[in-house]
Amino acid sequence: MKKVVALMLVLSLAFTGVAFSADKPAKGITIGVVYKQSGNPYFQAGVAGFQKAADELGFTFMHDGPDDGSSDGQIRIIENYIAQGVDVLCVSANDPASLVDVCNEAREAGIKVVTWDAPVDPEGRDLDVEPASAKVIALTQLDSMVKSIGGEGQIAILSAMATAPNQNLWISFMEEALKSGDPKYAKIDFVGVVYGDDEYTKSFNETQALLEKYPNLKGIIVPTTVGAPAVSKCIMDAKRNVKVTGLTLASDMKEFIDKGIADETFLWNPTQLGYAASYAAVAFVKGQITGKEGETFSAGEVGTLTIEKAADGGTISFLNKLNTFNKETVDAWINIL
Repeated sequence: MKKVVALMLVLSLAFTGVAFSADKPAKGITIGVVYKQSGNPYFQAGVAGFQKAADELGFTFMHDGPDDGSSDGQIRIIENYIAQGVDVLCVSANDPASLVDVCNEAREAGIKVVTWDAPVDPEGRDLDVEPASAKVIALTQLDSMVKSIGGEGQIAILSAMATAPNQNLWISFMEEALKSGDPKYAKIDFVGVVYGDDEYTKSFNETQALLEKYPNLKGIIVPTTVGAPAVSKCIMDAKRNVKVTGLTLASDMKEFIDKGIADETFLWNPTQLGYAASYAAVAFVKGQITGKEGETFSAGEVGTLTIEKAADGGTISFLNKLNTFNKETVDAWINIL
């Protein structure tokens, strides 16, 4: 019930002053939404954004994700959407390469493919919509951890799936920064990455193993909303002085922020991300954009977004909004995210 209420508050607080169009310009358009895993509150919030855009524009949408967070499950969902004849797919990929063939099958059938949150490889998509640049997201987390541990000590990363494209890109920017010779990272000892597969129990157990292996560990960066509360609970239970930061829901982390296990964590508004992806999808179907670098499109309350060249060679649009949750701000966000 708490998450349902939260989603309703997202819709009322994240978007204000909406001007509803009487003619519903996207009426008759159908979108098939695919996310990484069913039951994940992050993606439930994303679906609320699709619903908000549907209320404004008039399109219909279906949404689904595999129970096990697998690419095979996502492929089956996409095949089902192709059979139903959707106009556009909005996909958050568990593995960027494994979905290329099925997404191109959709494109050959005249279905546009917009990815959001985590891209399909560029040869299998028309546009990727992301919250902020990968480098900004990565270094925000890394620099927060460096600050929390006083600039020195051992740190680790607990990620989601080993194949998750967005996680791996963020981690690559963190590793690059740590090796850059920048003096602010000189006393940071990075011990490596472990994977919790976006499962609470596995994330907890992987954290336990890290704490046992590294008795001097000072911090864990967790760029996954499912992993962060599991990591924090393990540290709390172990009574270890290990700091946590990462990408989290405010509601999941309030207890651990209040207790000082996390000084601050971060997240964009996934409702706004789903909302913006919806607007991009409709713009494709209506022929307002083709996905080329330099094009712009209206994303409703989010504003006008520009299509840029992505690091992987495809095209991308960034919302460039990141929220900070700390002792001063977390209470304002717990009923929203």
